[in-house]
Amino acid sequence: MIKVGTDFSGIGSPEAALKRLGIPHHNIFACDIDKYAEKSFLELNKPDKFYKDITTRDYKEVPQLDLYVAGFPCQSFSLAGKRKGFNETRGTLFFNVAEFIKVNQPECFILENVKGLLSHDSGKTYQTITDVLTNGGGTLNGQMGMDTIDDGLGYHVYTKVLNTKDYGIPQNRERIFIVGFKHWRTFNFPVKMPLKLKLKDMLQDNANSKYILSKKMVKHIFEPKKGDWKSGKMTIDTNIAKTINARVFKMGAADTDNYITVDDKYYLSKKKIEYLKRTSTTTFNINQNIEQDIIKDCSRTITSGYFKSGRTEQYINEKTTKKIRRLTPLECWRLQGFTDEEFYKAQKVNSDTQLYKQAGNSITVNVMVEILKKIYLK
Repeated sequence: MIKVGTDFSGIGSPEAALKRLGIPHHNIFACDIDKYAEKSFLELNKPDKFYKDITTRDYKEVPQLDLYVAGFPCQSFSLAGKRKGFNETRGTLFFNVAEFIKVNQPECFILENVKGLLSHDSGKTYQTITDVLTNGGGTLNGQMGMDTIDDGLGYHVYTKVLNTKDYGIPQNRERIFIVGFKHWRTFNFPVKMPLKLKLKDMLQDNANSKYILSKKMVKHIFEPKKGDWKSGKMTIDTNIAKTINARVFKMGAADTDNYITVDDKYYLSKKKIEYLKRTSTTTFNINQNIEQDIIKDCSRTITSGYFKSGRTEQYINEKTTKKIRRLTPLECWRLQGFTDEEFYKAQKVNSDTQLYKQAGNSITVNVMVEILKKIYLK
């Protein structure tokens, strides 16, 4: 029976993965400052203790863990690059993660972050994190390095960027995973798998009409004003969803929205496509047969600019109805590897807004499953 604790727990991806694998485990604690995520988590899991805030928890009261998981946010270090090691991270949430590891000494930890962590602050953030975790007798990706700080944690750490689409779920979601062991051991990240599911396989039948877009929204999406495309991008991916984002899916949201388009009249015309090619700096990451790719088949994903700088949209061409609609919360949870049963439990205690956000903030369950297999079932 492995003892498990998680920070930034969200809706419990590690716990769901352990259940999926049938690995006996004891939920010692979970922690999340979001009260709505807490509601969903407690519907799905029964930890001994649920903490509200990692910064106020008494680390010494937690028994030594076998597995610690934290999807900490990426923050700049005020002294990054000045080689002050552990103290360099003070004032950031990674400091609290590192401090807990220092006090608790878990046998294994898994940390998760956005791919951008590698390049954040010109790579200084990632360098500081790996120095803190490994210096003092540890290794990085199997290699012993020269210690640059005196107060490292001495763990044996392996890092790699993994993409959800390579582990059974049709979503393009790249995240860096940092796996650390208290005692030396070899570790290999899971190999990529052929993707058998397509985006259309994740969709609900007869989705509620409340997810259908208004005529005003449709016009806003498909009739951009002159100049709106200047910094946009348009890509077509036939089978894979764009990254599920934590932002609310509504008009005016700053980041990613997801829509399913199903009526021929909303497909981009050849004239529209040629106009975009001539008059904008739009990048088409597609083959020569763009018109056929848009029109001919189902589950063709279009990721385009929100027709304003910095905004992106996603569409799925599926000739089954006469409307355009958002992806539903259930579909977003499916695209994060959660079961329908798990979703419906959380739906009892949360609104659509929170369910969308929780899906966007979660670690993909399928990716956690494959990592845990390599740790415990190799």
